[in-house]
Amino acid sequence: MIRGVFMLLLLLVGELCAQSQIQNVGAMKGGTVVLDIGHFMGGEGASAPGAVNGTILRECEFWYRYAGVVKEVIERAGWNCVVTNRGFAPTHEPLAGIARKTGVVQLRRPDANGKRTPSRYHPDRVGSGMVSADYAIWKKAACIVFLHLNSSGSRWTSAGRSVILCNHFNGRGLASSICRALDNEVLNHGMPNGGRGCSIEVRRVDADRAAGWLNACDDSGIPAAVVEAAFVNNRAHAEYLTRDAGARVFAQAIGHGIVNFLRSGASPRHVRKNENAPDVGSFGYAAESRRLSVPGARRLLP
Repeated sequence: MIRGVFMLLLLLVGELCAQSQIQNVGAMKGGTVVLDIGHFMGGEGASAPGAVNGTILRECEFWYRYAGVVKEVIERAGWNCVVTNRGFAPTHEPLAGIARKTGVVQLRRPDANGKRTPSRYHPDRVGSGMVSADYAIWKKAACIVFLHLNSSGSRWTSAGRSVILCNHFNGRGLASSICRALDNEVLNHGMPNGGRGCSIEVRRVDADRAAGWLNACDDSGIPAAVVEAAFVNNRAHAEYLTRDAGARVFAQAIGHGIVNFLRSGASPRHVRKNENAPDVGSFGYAAESRRLSVPGARRLLP
């Protein structure tokens, strides 16, 4: 009897050790996933026109609350995950406590009022909030996902195109995987979306929203995507996301999409070969950029 119990314990310990080894191998093999909370405290991004379920849906606050849910999904699958934000830590509860529990790395460079800065690694790539992309490049991240909510105006609507933005060379697989997960688990499955699914859009032209971050990550061979799949001024979306259960399913679906991408196997990474060769994403390509003086930005275009 005692011998049988002892053998059972040995088997259980062996199984636990094996599981631990599998998780560790996954984390080492997959590298670190970076999740970036969009905008910053004091510049919260999109905000709903009014309260739903007693809550006004705000972009930055939402992701402080639920980025940790995405992180949990990724870490349970065996990958390391870090959550970042370009700004300073929340000072009021419960967000301050949630940020500490999630382990948010506050990069303390909010680029307030739309200030644009160059990437320290690829200085012809310029954008507001570039510090988050640079962090991912410094970490040699397996991928980075910028967590955002979208808005189409200051009035309630039932419209809005759910989209995942991605970088040109390395991000399509990541964006496709997140889209599939959202289509299968959230959009029109609890969160009404007028029958519309999620689409993918490459952003790479200088001065386009998010293009600077995506291009900088692309140059370093890092798959990058920006989640813009839910609208704060879409009443059905707000109704779903202001309920904790709905918000968690939404966040979990994004995590599932990231994990499915990582499990699909490493595809060859495209890395920029010539830092002196300009393209449509180089600072100064857009007329808007030619009117600006951005300290440290490199102009490769005449």
